[in-house]
Amino acid sequence: MKALITNRHLISRIVNLAFGKSLSSNGAEFKDVPIPTISDDEILVKVKAVALNPTDFKHIDAISPPSSIVGCDYAGEVTKVGKNAASVWKVGDRVAGAVHGGLYPDRGAFAEYLKTDSDLCWRIPAEIEDTAAATYGVSAVTAMHALNARLGLPWADDDQQNTPRTDPKDRPTILVYAGSTSAGLFTIQLAKAAGYTVVTTASPHSFDLVDKYGADAAFDYRDPSVVDKILANHPNISSAVDCISEGVSTDICGRVLRPNGGKIITLLPGAKSKYPGVESELVMSYTLFGRAFQWLPPVGPKFPALPEDRKALVRFYSSLPRLTATVKPPPVKLEGVGFDAILTGLDKLRAGKVSGAKLVVKMV
Repeated sequence: MKALITNRHLISRIVNLAFGKSLSSNGAEFKDVPIPTISDDEILVKVKAVALNPTDFKHIDAISPPSSIVGCDYAGEVTKVGKNAASVWKVGDRVAGAVHGGLYPDRGAFAEYLKTDSDLCWRIPAEIEDTAAATYGVSAVTAMHALNARLGLPWADDDQQNTPRTDPKDRPTILVYAGSTSAGLFTIQLAKAAGYTVVTTASPHSFDLVDKYGADAAFDYRDPSVVDKILANHPNISSAVDCISEGVSTDICGRVLRPNGGKIITLLPGAKSKYPGVESELVMSYTLFGRAFQWLPPVGPKFPALPEDRKALVRFYSSLPRLTATVKPPPVKLEGVGFDAILTGLDKLRAGKVSGAKLVVKMV
């Protein structure tokens, strides 16, 4: 099969990491590699569409060891079923999800075929197109990881959600920094499903977008008085999800939480709270796949297998087919068809030229 394969060795990866960007754009190339062999607990998927994430080009530029298949988010069709998965899946079923792309030579989404654990994916409803289904990958599971698995918010499929809090005074409030990102839009929706009032930051041109996805209030993150304005209107915030985790984002979240104390979930290493009483916790959502791994191997930090995280992903994807009317996909922007469109799309992400939409590529 054809796949997008990384080729950078350790020195160039470390240099790119030190500079914060790639010095060249040739860190991955199309190659013919064997179709993955599946275990009894896995399924083989013919990839129909993929969604692009910043983590994809970051893996190409710095994180991935050579000979790894890139790509996380996918939608496709089951073509082979392990014997232990046959009670759930059959050949021809439509399936979507995320895999840990960029680390393994036989597991990644930017390929003609991929393999995945049979319980770490979800069944696409008939009314959902492949391009939309592919967006419920890294961004969606990161939102679930932050809110439900770490901050302890009620799950979207909890029975108690049948009787939501109607009085705004009865709802706790959460801050979602960068609500117009794909992770931000999913976080807004899952927090609303949990019965929370959602305050978010965005550029003014994205206020209509975050409002459409359920935000109760939006503030301009570039406004020097943004913290004062948030606190004047919402003084009791004690939890936040920082969907950028770079620059001043975590500091703004910390200043909003400082009067009450609380917890910030961050998405990148190095983003930490400096305020007493305000805790920050990194979520590395690759732990949801239930395997120990290392970032920037062989010299980077190691992450253990976390069985409870894996259980959270199983729960989320098992319930997702019933939740797509409540948890909608982000706006989809079709980048093109075929492998070449993946590279052009990743270059746009690398250059910061994508806003308010999820880039998706059709594979067939």
